[in-house]
Amino acid sequence: MVLFGQFLQALREHAGGRVRLVAGGEKARLLAGMGVVDEAGDFDVLPMQEVFSDVPPRGCTLSARLGCCRRLVSCFAAGDARARRRLAAMTSAEEAIFLPVRPPRDYEAHLLDLWAGLSGLGSIRPARWEVPPAWSREARAALAASGAEADAPYVLIHPGSGSRQKCWPLERFRALARALGPTVFVVGPTEQEWWAGRVLADLRRRFPVVVSPSLATLAGLIAAARAFVGNDSGPTHLAAAVGTPTVALFGPSDPRHFGPRGRRVGILVCDDLAYLEAARVAEAVQNV
Repeated sequence: MVLFGQFLQALREHAGGRVRLVAGGEKARLLAGMGVVDEAGDFDVLPMQEVFSDVPPRGCTLSARLGCCRRLVSCFAAGDARARRRLAAMTSAEEAIFLPVRPPRDYEAHLLDLWAGLSGLGSIRPARWEVPPAWSREARAALAASGAEADAPYVLIHPGSGSRQKCWPLERFRALARALGPTVFVVGPTEQEWWAGRVLADLRRRFPVVVSPSLATLAGLIAAARAFVGNDSGPTHLAAAVGTPTVALFGPSDPRHFGPRGRRVGILVCDDLAYLEAARVAEAVQNV
């Protein structure tokens, strides 16, 4: 979603006009709140099944709820030609661009470069995203509740990801935190499930931990940090987008295709993240 937002921002700068993003509700509101798009709609409440049906719908249809547009850009139903035609017709789009969510295996460049080529853009240099003051205030309240030292510059660590295989071991993150000085951990629902009970409780005894913040609060926490360290995950991409110095740790996934894009990003790659030493990551934080 962050990469798609960076793409949409570049497309708007190139072609002009207003951009309405239809995506998972909180994610869409995140991008709208930072001015990346002009409007946000909640994908999760739309009857998207109509795109795959030949039977005319009854009542309030998807077409009426989506509205009309001059250009449709979609990652939805990209592999279904009939669904693509229906979706384009539903929005009365003069032009429809359907983008894959991952490059072909033999593609040597980044997903953003692939999207840029498919949509007629040149190279994309992502602009820095601005976090609203209200989100920064929410972040300060979350920091205070976590027990973080007031007004102390901190490194924000997100030790999770969508997959355990993409995660650096938690004990290495702890060692990194001890080496870096004031550090705050942020964990989401997935990490709460992984480390329920004793593990998470022990982490909270040793370090300030913010648990399951809203995406708006998370953006505020990231923007206020002096640096961010995380695995290949959404928060890591968000950190790069808001301009916080970011160190991203990549193991089984390919940073050539999916690395975070930003002005101050360092990427460390290790086939088996268990062999990545905390001292190497600490050095990268100092140099990013």
